Amino acid sequence: MLTRDLGLIRATATGVRKEASKLRGALEPISLSTISLIKGKEYWRITSAEVTARIEPIPEVLRPLSLLEKLVQGEAYSPELFDAVEESLSSPYESDEMFETLFVAKMLFHLGYLKETDLKLPKKELIKSINTGLEASHLNI
Repeated sequence: MLTRDLGLIRATATGVRKEASKLRGALEPISLSTISLIKGKEYWRITSAEVTARIEPIPEVLRPLSLLEKLVQGEAYSPELFDAVEESLSSPYESDEMFETLFVAKMLFHLGYLKETDLKLPKKELIKSINTGLEASHLNI
């Protein structure tokens, strides 16, 4: 999960499939949630969770989130990145042909792979900058 304070983390929750579980239904993939965590010796543990918004799992949302998971390794404090992702997911994206491109561009900007001026480029040039930024990441994407 991507958090404002810790960055991208892995966490576990036990017994969430039980009907009596207080976390049942609150840990949906691709949702904005308020979650309480406790740090264990080896991993984070979820103690409470409440969904604030569910996000429709469409390809224009799934692809950038999958890319983000590849680009962010380990815990890293980045409230700006979290805010950019939250803002993108909260915007009406169904009718915006630039949604996915701008979503990826904002993520790459906050990860240091794009300049702020790149975010204002026309679509074709922005895609070139995104591809250059992804090449600079040295990940096989």
